[in-house]
Amino acid sequence: MKPTGIENTSISDIMETMRSLVGQVVRISVKESKPKTHWEEKEGIVEGVYPTVFLFRFKNRRNVDERVAYSYVDIAIDDVKILEN
Repeated sequence: MKPTGIENTSISDIMETMRSLVGQVVRISVKESKPKTHWEEKEGIVEGVYPTVFLFRFKNRRNVDERVAYSYVDIAIDDVKILEN
């Protein structure tokens, strides 16, 4: 089942949304690489916003900090969803 989240219509809107979330705890849902029908939810902090990506820090299954960079295009094509709290 596809998660619902914050909808944005353009890359600039997505960038502005992510900029407003820097330093905040957010939930995201990410499509797994195989199969592309499985979604994994993660809770973490938006650490930074850059011209083409944003950094997301979360605790992995082993309770170790992990950082991942997602592109704004990932959100635009629905591979990453920012979930409403």
